[in-house]
Parts: sequence; C-alpha cells; structure tokens
Amino acid sequence: MTTYAALHLTASGPRDGVLTLAVEGALDYDTSGHFTDEAARALLDHPGLRVLRLDCSGLSGVDSMGLSALLGLRRRLDTLGASLRIAERSPRLDRLLTITGTFDYLVGAEEAAQQEQEQEPSATASATDPDPGPAADEQARHRR
Repeated sequence: MTTYAALHLTASGPRDGVLTLAVEGALDYDTSGHFTDEAARALLDHPGLRVLRLDCSGLSGVDSMGLSALLGLRRRLDTLGASLRIAERSPRLDRLLTITGTFDYLVGAEEAAQQEQEQEPSATASATDPDPGPAADEQARHRR
C-alpha cells in the first residue's frame, strides 16, 4: 500500500488482464500528482494489461485536479490499448462527472444510458396503457 497525504492506493491482481487499484481518500490538488505517478507505476509493472479497474468505494472526494488526473489516466490507457473501469462510484462522483460532461468518456456511454433509464420513468405511454387520467382529458379539451 502506498500512502501520500490523504490518499492511499492498493493494487490487486491482475486477474484475467484486469488490475484493480483501490483508491482511498481524496483525489485532489494535493494528491493528484501522487495518484498519477502510482497509476503510471502500476501500468509499467503490468504490461499487457487490458483493463485498469479503479475501486472508488473509499474515495472521499474529487476536485478539478483529481478529475484532470482521471482524464489523463484514461488518455494514457487509450494509448496502451487498455480500458478504464471506474467502479463503486458514489452518487457525488457521478454528479461531478455528469456536470463536467466527462461521464460518458470516463465511465462509458453504455453505462450512462443504463443509468439514465434507471433514474427516469418512461415519458411516453403506449396505446395499451390504462386510462391516463384527468390530465389527458384536460389536454384533449384544450385541443378541441
């Protein structure tokens, strides 16, 4: 385990080409350089890696420098032909990634679409749905 300020990284694996880095603490201005160095070292220690999985269950916060470190890690993995999986994300991290427009890039468009479906009820009703209720009656009266 590596310790620097308020950030701890623990590597496990690789198993089936997947290396897991558990991240504990804050990924911020003070720790982003250390995170970048440790992630780069893990990639050098495991050539031929297919996936780097970040376990963020112990991540307490991410600021703009931490986000920059995640983006840099993704770019580095792209050049190596490997992918990044950010697992065990908190709602707070998902919100940061969504607000900054980086969710699809860092997490994946497929997972983003799945998450949207889980959060939003269907906006359209099919012809086989039961009576839509008084709101639909009111709309129909206004169309006449």
